[in-house]
Amino acid sequence: MTKKREIKTNNNRHQYGLLSMLAMIVGVVVGSGVYVVNDSLYELSGSVGLIIITWIIISAVVLFMLVAFIEVASITARTKEPGTVNNWFRHFFGKKGSKYIGVFFPIIYFPILISVLAVIGSEQLFNTIWIDGDNSKPYLMFLFVTIFAYLFASLFYGVNAFTQKPGKIFQNTGTIIKLIPLFLLIFLGILVAANAFSPANEAFDNGGNFNFFDPNAAFNQGWENGADGWDSGVSNLEIILLMAPTIMFSFDGFLFAASLQNESKKPSTYKIAAITGIVFIVFIYIVLSLFVFAFGTSGENHDFSVVNCVFNITGQKWLSIIIGLMIVISVYTGFSACTIAQNRMIADLSVNNQIRDKNGDLIARNKAKVPQRAALWSWGLTIFWLTILRILDLAILISIISEDSSVITSTLFISGWSLNFITLLSYSVYTLLIIGAFKNRFDKKVEVEKTKGFYPAAIISIFAMFIVLIVFTINLFDYRSIFDQNDNLVVSGLLSYLIHILMVIFIIFLAIFIPNYFEKDVKKVQKEELEKKEKLIKQYLKNKTDPRFS
Repeated sequence: MTKKREIKTNNNRHQYGLLSMLAMIVGVVVGSGVYVVNDSLYELSGSVGLIIITWIIISAVVLFMLVAFIEVASITARTKEPGTVNNWFRHFFGKKGSKYIGVFFPIIYFPILISVLAVIGSEQLFNTIWIDGDNSKPYLMFLFVTIFAYLFASLFYGVNAFTQKPGKIFQNTGTIIKLIPLFLLIFLGILVAANAFSPANEAFDNGGNFNFFDPNAAFNQGWENGADGWDSGVSNLEIILLMAPTIMFSFDGFLFAASLQNESKKPSTYKIAAITGIVFIVFIYIVLSLFVFAFGTSGENHDFSVVNCVFNITGQKWLSIIIGLMIVISVYTGFSACTIAQNRMIADLSVNNQIRDKNGDLIARNKAKVPQRAALWSWGLTIFWLTILRILDLAILISIISEDSSVITSTLFISGWSLNFITLLSYSVYTLLIIGAFKNRFDKKVEVEKTKGFYPAAIISIFAMFIVLIVFTINLFDYRSIFDQNDNLVVSGLLSYLIHILMVIFIIFLAIFIPNYFEKDVKKVQKEELEKKEKLIKQYLKNKTDPRFS
């Protein structure tokens, strides 16, 4: 009887129409990644043309993945469960398989993601304050970024661990603010294209036309010779595939778009909103990238950032500072949302008995309905990963400075690479779910709502991810990066090479070992203790305050 009442309540709550669903998808999927990825992509490729081609290819792959994921997400839409990777995986591959997913996201993926977002936000703040690009003091930059990363992390976790209201207010406000720099730059770019402003740099030729795909253009130095401007033996196709994880990060919110299927009035409404929303996001991402490269500054210390572009177009420092602060808010809006999601995921580990928590401490909601102990765990895990990543970043920074006196434009060395790696791991999980849905078409193990175009979308998604994974793995063990063009050993390159391999081993080891350890630990809990815990689980699922906080 109780179950029927809960489902009825949920059904009344899930009443979003087409426009509201579309707004939700665009607001959630558009993240801060699009503001920072293009500069890092140029460091890797040295070619604007190749970057735009990669945006188009990877955007198409993500769109195909979403089409396939609509069928995956229909499982929990039917069962009225939360649309999470853990739940989808459990239906396709059983509890034993889902334990790895259940642990990977809250213990590894989200702490690393949040740690890197803290660094990105702090670097954006630094670059906004020093808007003229004076990053000639790398240790000062590293100290500033690291201190503010810890401060911001402590602030947001501290707030979200004990209450919900400030986080919700910041989330709603930040979602609006994060779209302003994006649309402002596109608007300014359109005005320049209409000759309202003078052309800013070599992206426009004398006739006022774009020449992004001209291999001879100054900012396409890597089109034929590799990212470093000399014959590195790296093909354009390989460069495109190596840039794929960075662009995938900008679309990582598409998974949440898939989970919103539970929230729509009817399946057809969701499908139209999801596909239309992602197509619209792809369009504005590509247009934004075009304008970033059109008005950015190329050269040895290139700066293809939105802040720099706004400054180049308008010449107004105050406006650039405001836009820079908006991007900082945008980064920490995503940061705050991730901390809240991580809190709930750790609590769900206890609900699903995937971690030993016999007293139900991790699922105990305080008076603000927050699983407080789980939130404190999240905080500790993020500080742990942030500390590891900043120590490794510092080691690389020291080795680079000892060899080269050039200006350091970012302290995201191992941190930035780790974000790409876990993004690739997360997309690999999504691909496994698509494989599970593909297999389900034949064995019909799970009841789903079949989606038109599923087969081609699934095949393209699986094939594309398989190729990206192979190229990423081969590149990981490519020793050419430790030598310069004169075949001399580069100490910083060797150190980076070794740390990358060790990080892969460490992360994969944790992803395998921790779930197995937790499983053994759970088995130690007696049956009577689990039955007692069930009462606390019911309180948690009903979103009620735990008796210990009353």
